[in-house]
Amino acid sequence: MSRTVFLGSLLALLACGDSGAPPQSATTVTDSAGIRVVTTPPADLVYAGLAEEPALSIGDFTGPEEILFGRIASARRDAIGNLVVADGQAHEIRIFDTGGRHLQSLGREGEGPGEFKSLPGAWPAADGGIAAAGKILDRITQFGAAGTPTATATLARKDDLGGIFAIGLAGADIVLSRASPRTVLTLASLSGSPKDIVDAMIVGEENRRILFVRHRFDGTLVDTVAEGRDALRASVSRGSGMEMEVSTFTVPFSPRSVAAGSSHGVVVTDGSAYGVQVFGEDGSLRLIARLDDPRPIRTDAHVERYVRGTRSGSNERQIQDVIERYRQSPLPDSLPGYTDLLFVEGGEVWAQRYGLPDEPMRRWDVFAPDGVYLGRVAVPASFRIEEVSRGEVLVVATDELGVQRVQLRALTLK
Repeated sequence: MSRTVFLGSLLALLACGDSGAPPQSATTVTDSAGIRVVTTPPADLVYAGLAEEPALSIGDFTGPEEILFGRIASARRDAIGNLVVADGQAHEIRIFDTGGRHLQSLGREGEGPGEFKSLPGAWPAADGGIAAAGKILDRITQFGAAGTPTATATLARKDDLGGIFAIGLAGADIVLSRASPRTVLTLASLSGSPKDIVDAMIVGEENRRILFVRHRFDGTLVDTVAEGRDALRASVSRGSGMEMEVSTFTVPFSPRSVAAGSSHGVVVTDGSAYGVQVFGEDGSLRLIARLDDPRPIRTDAHVERYVRGTRSGSNERQIQDVIERYRQSPLPDSLPGYTDLLFVEGGEVWAQRYGLPDEPMRRWDVFAPDGVYLGRVAVPASFRIEEVSRGEVLVVATDELGVQRVQLRALTLK
């Protein structure tokens, strides 16, 4: 059954405020086999704006060790407002109160209880403790409310499951991860030149498949929520025979699937359009939300801007060599769609559009829990949004010197 509802005037009032944006056209809502599909035409709607100055900022390039961050892997607020910050370089979880005062640090580098070889994230758990992921050891470590390690579990995997990278929590005792299926090599794929072998192992569509899986805190594999694809890779070779050197690179502008979790379930995008899929707590697909806006056509100017933005330390000859290499690779005809997702408080979905390295701002599209498009939020490219809740946005801000800070900024609805 299909039905069309007219939400233009209501959305203009709710999402635009006094922005002066024109009314939105009809939004199409289709129900099919219990899955709600919402398609919104392009609309110039502003949903909210960030405060210019932070309400709280933690981090500096000098000072006490607890505010000197090496590489912030994640930052979240717990139920009482304390900040839980995972520093992947220090293999340490640092907890700050609502005023930014350091309370305690948990973890260290190692392989024992409460130790990490790699720390991709730590998140407040429903029981008042903290759940932390370890990438190299594929473990979930639980800390009690007092900061003591209470349990450690290895993430279970099927035989065809390769590396597992934790993304975040997706329920009361559920962790969401991105996994790569193992590459099955045959005798035929191992024959030929070194480039042929590298291509069979790394390059090509068959090597792009990824899975978004859920585990319980005890390590039990719950399910595979969705399948996606990684960015396309290509290879170049130099020399011949057994002296051939082969290098691989990610093809610029190649879409890749990303996912995010919350107590509401899991949201996924394939990166090839302005659309998201929302899965419920039971893992079933319940909503598809789309913004019917065409992606920009990729041009040679985009390639040059991309290279100059990512190779700032290279000389002109090196830059031109890279530009030519990229132009000879299988570049997509369009720029990617969404590149990052947030499943925020109340069930809203925030989706970040692709931005070139030299662009100072990033656009986030906001969808209501029912899939209706609410408008956009402009965020500085130097901000990585970690959480949206309680009328504030929690970001990791990186300055021109590479110093990272955890900041809270008020979110004002337009």
